[in-house]
Amino acid sequence: MPNNETTKIPAPLYAAAGAGDIAIERLRKLPEKVAQLQERVNTLSDQFPGRVSTLQEKVTAKVAEVPSIVAELRQRVVDADADKLRESAKRNAQTLLTQAQAAQERAAAIYADLIARGEVVVGRSMPGQADDAPIHAEVIEPAKPEVEAEAPAAEFVKKPAARQRKTNPKGDAK
Repeated sequence: MPNNETTKIPAPLYAAAGAGDIAIERLRKLPEKVAQLQERVNTLSDQFPGRVSTLQEKVTAKVAEVPSIVAELRQRVVDADADKLRESAKRNAQTLLTQAQAAQERAAAIYADLIARGEVVVGRSMPGQADDAPIHAEVIEPAKPEVEAEAPAAEFVKKPAARQRKTNPKGDAK
């Protein structure tokens, strides 16, 4: 068997092993959760007939209010200021971009955690591995896009480059 320095396992495999370990951990808790949900269903089934009649009354009252709600919404559309809506849309787009960047950073951190967990799982399952020597230490940093506030979202999507077909020495495509 090769030693640690010559064997490199790709980070995605470690991440998969870490995700699998989390899945097994959660599956072990599943019977307890099913028992809790079954108990809750039994409790709610006793209360169900009373709740249905209460909900029927509420739905009937809301249906009676629908025409007035529609009239109010029509008036709001007529009174809407396009400039205010445009500014609000720009502000919301910037907020969404900020949240997306934060989500990207969280995803990179979770991925790094999965890799670390996977290294532990693989280390336990591979005989002769040193416990203190990590096999793979590469962590992928999230890309920080430089974005202008008014740029449309479609510009942020990167399309993969077209693959070139390999040819053999005779010039035939493989």
